[in-house]
Amino acid sequence: MKFTNDQQLPSALHQFLSWNDYNMGGERFDISCTKLIDSPQIAQYWRDHGRDVSEDSATRLYSAMGSGIHSRFESANASNAGVMLEKRFLGTFPHPLEGQDPVVVSGQIDVYEFATKTLADLKTVSAWKLVNKDIKSWTQQLNICALLMQMNGFEVEKLQIYALVRDWTKMRSGEKDYPGTNIQVVDIPLWSKAEQEDFVAERLNLHMGDVERVCTDSERWAKPASFAVKAKGRKRALRVLPSKEKAESWMQSQGKGDSIEERPATYVRCEGYCPFGKMGVCTQYNTTQEG
Repeated sequence: MKFTNDQQLPSALHQFLSWNDYNMGGERFDISCTKLIDSPQIAQYWRDHGRDVSEDSATRLYSAMGSGIHSRFESANASNAGVMLEKRFLGTFPHPLEGQDPVVVSGQIDVYEFATKTLADLKTVSAWKLVNKDIKSWTQQLNICALLMQMNGFEVEKLQIYALVRDWTKMRSGEKDYPGTNIQVVDIPLWSKAEQEDFVAERLNLHMGDVERVCTDSERWAKPASFAVKAKGRKRALRVLPSKEKAESWMQSQGKGDSIEERPATYVRCEGYCPFGKMGVCTQYNTTQEG
């Protein structure tokens, strides 16, 4: 992967934003926890075409901020004997295909509290991730890391996310489900060991088994199609509904609107965050564009 400086930032700032300190210890493994829970198709494209990807350093601001917070968190707790920080754990699992070498899975933890046997991850997040209770990926990541820790002799009895809400505003703190403060400790469900092992086996099969690899709507960050009821002379829709039938029913029941505008589904990740479609290598993206 190559980093460009399209905004002509000063060299020190460009270097800060494009700096990569992932796996500085150099441990050998086949797949990381974060790759394992993400799209198998995108992971394959990174293996095949990652060297050809170019990204503007300015787009990595949030990533650099997150890394900086993690670095400060680690430094602040360097003398805290009650916790273990930034430790990478490895675990070996059967390959989904017969005759293949076992697969080494890696997971790096942020913090483990010895007294309570709590595994936690530090996240810089949008408030809306908490409002929407969007914890699926957090749950998957922490449970894989918990399994890897147990395989290396550590007991895990509790999972948590330390959520730092970057866009929190006090004016909204009284709203339903909106975080009351800009720092939230979120409890995450801890699966049984059997559930953790089954999930890892399922994901390894999707990544390395003899299966077709296509991105799901969730992995493409899909926004489903919708139907907007419009009125003459108004730019904004009167109502946006998930189907044409519901839009027509609303128009009839309310006696409002002159037309229905179909808004096609959009795939946010494909359009703005995944490089492989616009590079011309993702057939799924190309098919969507042609359709």
